[in-house]
Amino acid sequence: MSLTADEAAADVAEVLFLEPRDVDHRLDLREQGLDSVRTMELVDRWRRAGVPGVSFVLLAEDRRLERWLELLGELQGETRVDPEPEPRLRTCIATISLGGTLPEKLDAAAAAGFDGVELLDADLRDGPWPAARVAARCAELGLGIDLYQPFRRAEGVDDAEFDAVLARFRGELDVMAEVGASSILVVSNTDADADPDRDRSVRQLATLADAAADRGMTVTYEALAWGTHVGRFTDAWDVVRRTDHPALSVAVDTFHLICRGEDAAALAGVPAGKISLVQVSDAPWRSGGLAEWSRNHRCLPGDGEFDLVGPLAALLAGGYRGALSLELFDPALRRQDPHEVAARGAAALDELVARTRAGAVPAG
Repeated sequence: MSLTADEAAADVAEVLFLEPRDVDHRLDLREQGLDSVRTMELVDRWRRAGVPGVSFVLLAEDRRLERWLELLGELQGETRVDPEPEPRLRTCIATISLGGTLPEKLDAAAAAGFDGVELLDADLRDGPWPAARVAARCAELGLGIDLYQPFRRAEGVDDAEFDAVLARFRGELDVMAEVGASSILVVSNTDADADPDRDRSVRQLATLADAAADRGMTVTYEALAWGTHVGRFTDAWDVVRRTDHPALSVAVDTFHLICRGEDAAALAGVPAGKISLVQVSDAPWRSGGLAEWSRNHRCLPGDGEFDLVGPLAALLAGGYRGALSLELFDPALRRQDPHEVAARGAAALDELVARTRAGAVPAG
């Protein structure tokens, strides 16, 4: 082990200007004076000490020192006595994947064994419950809210409009605080007037990440395949890499990746700690508009023609151990019983992971 628990605890105490014995291991470190800047300082220290995969996003999930010490041990292989079987990956499902009301979707997700949901803003806004009631129901069901989404037209706008973007963004952070979500999905600008200046997008995303970090939250950035200037995963990663903000990470969406001709090679060199979520869906090959294809033909893994094993294998080999989210866009599925679709989805996701870990190669 490169970093011991005592050394890590001493590092935390040092950035807090405390003695190690004065740091409460069970109390949220934010209540003991820790902020995002000091958290990132610890991430940098622990990366230099050889801890693989440590990131701001991982530490932000639970800011108690006792959990951090467990996590550091897990990342270094300390707590794993028997390397088999592989640890189960966290799974979630986007609420857009299911039909019915939001309460029905949450019940279906929990019954199918998902650990969390991606909460669509429209499901919350148009649903029967206020945010606090949704938060309470998720807690009752044991569901986390892995992502709140989407936030559109966030970057690539002129300075005058960006003031309004930031105000709108802060309003969404207020909603997230009420519902108990800690990360928001920002999608690439798809409008014709989007500014191609990538430096402008970098500056604007950094400002949004600052606003999120001030609330103890993070931003997940995703390239929509029909994005005006950021339409491929490699584009989104370039923006995130250049922004270099501890509260900003990138999402991998198998549909957006594959439909634009990218594959596992696009993921090479991307640190696992900078990937906050992997969204999974299959699809038949089609010609025509990318947006129509995405919004109407994203199906269960195994029901389409995409190679999902290749990208997922590359992610796991690169150290990704975050959540896999089933994100389906299929009107036919939304007309079916949400419990049935969620159960089939959970089984399909489990089968995909099993095939990937077994080294399966898709036919053709």
